[in-house]
Amino acid sequence: MKNNIFVKAFNHIEEALLSVTFVVMTAICFIQVITRYIFHVSLPWSEEVLRALFVWSSCLGISLGFRTKSHLGVDALVSLFPAKIKKALSIIAYAIVIAFCIVIIYFSFEVTGKQFATGQKTIAVGMPIAYISVSLIVGFALTVVRVIQVMIEDFKHKGNDDEGHISEGLL
Repeated sequence: MKNNIFVKAFNHIEEALLSVTFVVMTAICFIQVITRYIFHVSLPWSEEVLRALFVWSSCLGISLGFRTKSHLGVDALVSLFPAKIKKALSIIAYAIVIAFCIVIIYFSFEVTGKQFATGQKTIAVGMPIAYISVSLIVGFALTVVRVIQVMIEDFKHKGNDDEGHISEGLL
């Protein structure tokens, strides 16, 4: 039973985190507008925090897009092929996406490690820049997990039919 709760929570982690980031971003933006146009005082920290939250929400949104099969795709060419070739193209597409994510994760580890080592901080808030860069590692690692989940689901449910094996939105 506990395992089932963990799986359900993990399956909706992006939605929860994105909900929190969007609420916080909206509140900060609203406060900034009020203070700037009514009180004529600007909050110097708000832009940095909004930018950091936007980067986090973008990286988390990539994995959510794969989980919900919401990424745009053009399958006009792929739909011309028979089912076996569609399956092969699907495997190639999944492999390319996973390889791309792994490359991003690898170089993000290097950059983030250097940022932690040098102690780079944002100007207004003094927040370590590495906290923002970690979003690439987390977002693309979640994306790898989501692509694998969608790939397994795609091949389980469409294993024997003549519709394509291309996950909706992948190609």
